[in-house]
Amino acid sequence: MLGYVKTDSQELRMREYQYYRALYCGLCHRMGKCTGNCSRMTLSYDFVFLAAVRLSLTGEKPTIKKHRCLLHPLRPRPTAQKCEALDYCADASALLVYHKLLDDMRDEKGLKKVRAILMRPFLSAAFRRAKKRHPKLNDAIAMYLKKLSDMESEPTEILGADMLAEQFGLLMGEVFSEGLESSEARIAANMGRAVGHWIYLVDAADDFDEDRKRNRFNPYRKLFGDTPSEADWENLRNALTAHLLRAEQSLSLIDGYPAPELREILSNILYLGLVQTGERVTSRHASVKNDRTVQSSSV
Repeated sequence: MLGYVKTDSQELRMREYQYYRALYCGLCHRMGKCTGNCSRMTLSYDFVFLAAVRLSLTGEKPTIKKHRCLLHPLRPRPTAQKCEALDYCADASALLVYHKLLDDMRDEKGLKKVRAILMRPFLSAAFRRAKKRHPKLNDAIAMYLKKLSDMESEPTEILGADMLAEQFGLLMGEVFSEGLESSEARIAANMGRAVGHWIYLVDAADDFDEDRKRNRFNPYRKLFGDTPSEADWENLRNALTAHLLRAEQSLSLIDGYPAPELREILSNILYLGLVQTGERVTSRHASVKNDRTVQSSSV
């Protein structure tokens, strides 16, 4: 379910893009230090977004220095240095990715299951380190993913996509707000719930064709059937917009950014990056359906 939260990089100014890349490189570096080098294989922009949210809420401002690494040994890159937000995101990533592997081992078949089985030994040490530092978060992630798995296996038609997405939203609310207090915790939790809800819906839409071919569970198969109409995808686009509005409302409550680049990065992700991702996923299905209609009519 990860990999959907990105910027529209073309709309970022150079200093904002460099700051975003510095957070990305900094998170990669801290993952190596906090949870081990193997965990760096799972680096994603989703947790750069989380780091930007938590930095904005706490007022923490990491130092940016140029740093060499194995991937860039000749040309050092600007890299955010050690800070609480990046260390936390390294741990949160290790916990969420590991539990997702366990979920795939239990529920998936074929290559996804084989991939999870092969990756698990490499990420076990990272999981143990992160779990030791954040036992409550680990328990919350395990609980929500287990509940989500149980709900997805429930045959009743009553369980709609939104009810399932709400569970992943609650999970992400815990991830965003862990360790924060007062208004910062409330803003982070609301942001996490909205973005988590959006991620689940987009991920389900993105997997729709593959799940249909392999006859796997997908909430939209129960809702739309195997041949959704353009109106169905339009309804989904409206739902995605509503959840992004919730996230944007949380963003508007953040004051006193420690770096002006953070405000622009977060605004870019919520107002542009996620919108474009949702449009790309839903429009692709609509265009495929139209192509099929044209082909069948020509025959």
